[in-house]
Amino acid sequence: MRALLRIPRLRTKLLFTVLAVLLYRVGQNVPSPGVDVAALREAAAAAVRDDPMYALLDLLTGGGLPHLSVLGLGVLPHVAASAAMRLLVPASPRLRALAAETGGAARLRRYTTVLAVALGAAAGTAVAVAAAQRDVLTGPGPVAVAATLTAGTAITAGLIRLVSARGFDDGLAVLFFTQVCAVFPGLLWDVRETRGAGTFIAALAAVLLTALLTVAALIALTQAERRVPVQHARRRVRLHAPKGAYIPVPLHRSGLRSVLTALVLLHLPALAARLWPGGGVPDGVWTAPRHDDARFLLALLALAALARAVSPAGVLDVPGTTNLLVREDAFVPGVRPGPPTAGYLSYVRSRVTAPTPLVLGPIAVLPSTTLALAGVDMPVLGVCVLIVLGAGLGPVTRTVKRATVDRTLHEFAPHLPASAAR
Repeated sequence: MRALLRIPRLRTKLLFTVLAVLLYRVGQNVPSPGVDVAALREAAAAAVRDDPMYALLDLLTGGGLPHLSVLGLGVLPHVAASAAMRLLVPASPRLRALAAETGGAARLRRYTTVLAVALGAAAGTAVAVAAAQRDVLTGPGPVAVAATLTAGTAITAGLIRLVSARGFDDGLAVLFFTQVCAVFPGLLWDVRETRGAGTFIAALAAVLLTALLTVAALIALTQAERRVPVQHARRRVRLHAPKGAYIPVPLHRSGLRSVLTALVLLHLPALAARLWPGGGVPDGVWTAPRHDDARFLLALLALAALARAVSPAGVLDVPGTTNLLVREDAFVPGVRPGPPTAGYLSYVRSRVTAPTPLVLGPIAVLPSTTLALAGVDMPVLGVCVLIVLGAGLGPVTRTVKRATVDRTLHEFAPHLPASAAR
């Protein structure tokens, strides 16, 4: 660690990341104006203790939303806006053309920020109205809370840009992982407070076992790949054609994104029932989900597998790879360039990624099953484990890789030309 801190580039990245994280956590602990802090603290503690849905909201917002803090919505509006833009860009020819332009990525990021602030305003208004119905606001409470949560979403956007530009990894992923890690130990410690030391030890063992198995499975999926050989035209072989070139087609690249998507979809009815009580949402297992219920677990398994099965495109960009092969005068042996190559790569991608849903589906139900076998009657903890792993694996892996690259560049900088060292 000391060797890494002696590298100026890594030290600067670490400084900006820590600064942004500290500011973010301070904002998630400062209450909004117009809030009866004592009444809200008591109501939030009871809600988190009695309702698994509020425990999940506590985790996903870093403890900010149940306490109506300045940054109470956390990064959730930005997560929703990013997901919406990922769906809109491939579907809209105009956005697709914008993404291909010079500077188009920056404009898309601005659109994402505007959409996130709009979602934050809508969510902040809904939360303020719901809080007013529970008598935890004072004076012009609803208006002040809605305005504060909207402004907090804009502040969070600035912190995300700061970490992305000057810190480690993607700012959205770093802040999301930060807020999840800030709350999860408290949820785990609640097991000891409410159910005793024996149950706490069993829960801790189940959580560690689940984390170990999940990380091992994801590493195996991520590292495994099918290598499609590539050859270059004869007129370029003597110039700069690499030997042993291939196109890697990995089994999996998106971590637990499909599992988290399935969790969000299954909890939408419960969220709607709490934001609009008496709004016509029928009661049942979906509005008050029990995470050890067989119907909930089967739906989670099926949705996680389905979400991964219908979105294999992230593994390999077939049109882009095909066009690159044409520009580089390269081809797959035995396959004609152009559309036949695209069809062959699509076929390989579908065959390679076929086993992935069969692994991610069981991973989705593994934490709840492990906790049930350990005799821990707190199934919401299993969902929290999935969220922590899903939020942390990507940022940690990418940060370690980038730190390794920066360290290598620092060590070899004296032996490189000035342009390469920069």
